[in-house]
Amino acid sequence: MSKKTISICIPTLNEEETLYKAVNVVEDLFKTELPDYLLEIVITDNASTDRTWEVIKELSQNRPHIKGFRFSRNFGYQNSVFAGLSFAEGDAVIELDADLEDPPNIIPEFIKKWEQGFDVVYGVRKKRHKPVYFRILFNLFYRLLNLFSYPKIPENAGDFRLLDRKVVDILKSLPERNLYLRGLVHYLGFNQVAVHYDRQPRISGKSKFRLVHYIILAIDAITAFSKTPLRMIGIIGVIIFSFSLILSGFYVAGALLKSIQVQGFTTIVVLILLLHGITFICIGIIGEYLSRIFDDAKFRPRVIISETTNVESSPKIL
Repeated sequence: MSKKTISICIPTLNEEETLYKAVNVVEDLFKTELPDYLLEIVITDNASTDRTWEVIKELSQNRPHIKGFRFSRNFGYQNSVFAGLSFAEGDAVIELDADLEDPPNIIPEFIKKWEQGFDVVYGVRKKRHKPVYFRILFNLFYRLLNLFSYPKIPENAGDFRLLDRKVVDILKSLPERNLYLRGLVHYLGFNQVAVHYDRQPRISGKSKFRLVHYIILAIDAITAFSKTPLRMIGIIGVIIFSFSLILSGFYVAGALLKSIQVQGFTTIVVLILLLHGITFICIGIIGEYLSRIFDDAKFRPRVIISETTNVESSPKIL
């Protein structure tokens, strides 16, 4: 019986300090704990400005199992992960960040679950090495997301996961441009199971994912998997209209009965500002949904490949 191939996809952006160790750790893991499997490593470089691409080319020398893809510019983290999954050829595909915050020693457990018949094995973080305010924001985000979205997305599940080949092939066929892969994977269904683990500190350097990136990812997640914000606009409109009718009736009745002296320039100004604020919030929500439709309608490439290593032929766009 021929050996099965496991593809490890590593998205990178300015990871020259971590990439050597990440690749060596993965290779040692397969030599010692997973000798019955063939290894493929797919590294995507999101147009790094340091020596990351040179490191990838150095690593791929005399290592035909390492394939490198450099993008023409930074297309974002989610597109980098998607590209890695798309170029991988293994029977199962695992996404692993180069900083090794998601520990590679969990990979054998992923593969064990996969061999038991699970099509998707996803990691759930029990512990994070982040400031307290970050952890509070993460918990709030997942609660809001699961309050609004369908299907429900497991709390603290990241992009560290194993996907069976048939799941990857279906994921590649989806036309969406604004990607939230965690949600898409759970949307696909199949036989899924969680593996819990403690996240580790970065092995070197600083995270390239800032607070603003988490906010953008949260907006993408909610707008991709929930219509609730759009419906809330209508509900807010009905509430404001009803309140306005009641208030108008109250003042008209008071004026007719001469029991209320209708005045208050300040009140009018405050109400106008409040209504304008609500209006702009609603327009912003609609704009987020329209922007997603606009991006999908243009059907531009998710990534553009400028260079490759150890790849005979590959598409220049994806």
